[in-house]
Amino acid sequence: MEYPLKKRMLGHILEDKASKNGGKTFFSFEDKTFSYGDVDKFANQIANGYLSLGVRKGDIITTMLPNSPEFVFNWFGLAKLGAVDSAINTAYLGDLLKHVILNSNTKVLLIFDGYADRITPIQDDLTCLEKIVVHGPSAKEYKGKFKIPTITFDELIKQSTDFIAPEEVNYYDPLQIIYTSGTTGPSKGVVLPHNAMYYYAMDTIQNLGFRKEDIPFSCLPMFHINIRFFTIVPALLMETSFGMVERFRTSTFWDDVRKYNATIFCLLGAMSTFILKQPPSEKDKDNPTRIFWGGPLSVEQGKEFEERFDAKVYTGYFGMSEANWITSLSRADMDELKARDKWEQMLGMGKEDKSRYIVKVVDDYDEDVPPGRTGELICRPTRPYSMMTEYINMPDKTAEAWRNLWFHTGDIVRKDEEGFFHFVDRKKDYIRRRGENISSYEVEATVNGLSQIAESAAIGIKAAEGEEDILMVIRLNEGASLRPEELYEWCKKKMAKFMIPKYMKIVGEIPKTATGRAQKYKIRDEIHKDDLIEVGQ
Repeated sequence: MEYPLKKRMLGHILEDKASKNGGKTFFSFEDKTFSYGDVDKFANQIANGYLSLGVRKGDIITTMLPNSPEFVFNWFGLAKLGAVDSAINTAYLGDLLKHVILNSNTKVLLIFDGYADRITPIQDDLTCLEKIVVHGPSAKEYKGKFKIPTITFDELIKQSTDFIAPEEVNYYDPLQIIYTSGTTGPSKGVVLPHNAMYYYAMDTIQNLGFRKEDIPFSCLPMFHINIRFFTIVPALLMETSFGMVERFRTSTFWDDVRKYNATIFCLLGAMSTFILKQPPSEKDKDNPTRIFWGGPLSVEQGKEFEERFDAKVYTGYFGMSEANWITSLSRADMDELKARDKWEQMLGMGKEDKSRYIVKVVDDYDEDVPPGRTGELICRPTRPYSMMTEYINMPDKTAEAWRNLWFHTGDIVRKDEEGFFHFVDRKKDYIRRRGENISSYEVEATVNGLSQIAESAAIGIKAAEGEEDILMVIRLNEGASLRPEELYEWCKKKMAKFMIPKYMKIVGEIPKTATGRAQKYKIRDEIHKDDLIEVGQ
């Protein structure tokens, strides 16, 4: 499973594993299965196809596809060639779509036919784009439709199943660009080298205690990092199989887990809350899952998940594309903490591991804060090319993130006396009220305990004297209602007075990223005080 430093390229690892496990199933999608040999051959055809279009090592290909087998093949094919996959959110359109294509200086765009019409209004501005490849049942209809030369995906892959890279690909070369989720503003392109992919996956294997017989499963989108580096690559390194679906669906989630006989899966953002809010069923424990990991989870949610679904819960600090497993715990550490009923520490962020990162908690001037006090988590890697190298073509943002030669995560945390780290909030989501710093995450976790509430987002809105009032934006369960006095009485019993929301707003939908995180900057942009209901205090 272990590879020496100079062999940690995604394309090389696939070739090596395919040579040993050619006929073994690598992954399943819907009712289709693909062997290690299948994936290797498809990847070779794709690499040859891009080579025929003039793509070379270091060129950037923007990929806009739903989760699909072709997405997997395309990623491996680009890796073999040494080209860089810039996978983008399938919801992008207009100026944002134009931004990510131009920002990355994309040479070729691979796009699903269901999204292709979004190119027409912006095509005159896409001056970097040399070719468009359209995938899907109606792909042929787009040939000649754009000013930019266009071919179909089927034409791209009409190539030999043998491939020899014209240039050597190295562990330090860029593999992937992942655009940030946009929870705080315009997306930045995170550049990740092959070696970061390897370390992210190996750390996942070690932290979760992957076994040879495990089958990981993912419902997360391939335009984010999680399914690639935490599901696909660990399965590849362990020479096992994985299952994937197009998207997360609450109602069919456990059916999908059973279908693929999945033993490990990850849920992010509000997904675990949605699962827990489903009516209890006698089938809840009838699943093959050994480990569920994700978050954030409260202690109550963690205990409920383990008891209800008979799956061990694991959390850690893995929510960033730029750096991952900055702090962590081993599976053995988790079990030991659980045995001592230390659930808060077990469901926290873990501890520093100096073999991976040096970690500090600091104030706004990068001065250390003592244990028990909150501050921003900053870090330095201790392994080469083990995290982001830059934000593509954004040197100012890169320098800002690395100010004082420390990477600034933007996360507010607390370190306890025993050295365990605990997530408090995103720095830009922290709420300042009555002289107190308030975690929006902690407020949300409490409010979500109300049976009528499906999900919520706590937002700080401007108040007198430069401070903020708390607004709860709430989506109710179908058919439910909520009076402001009910919210007030619930919060009064469960949180400090200064944390109780002043306003509430009922909405049909909370805007979220594809990984389930509330896009609070969008919510703030749409706030009108006339729409708010005073909760009372």
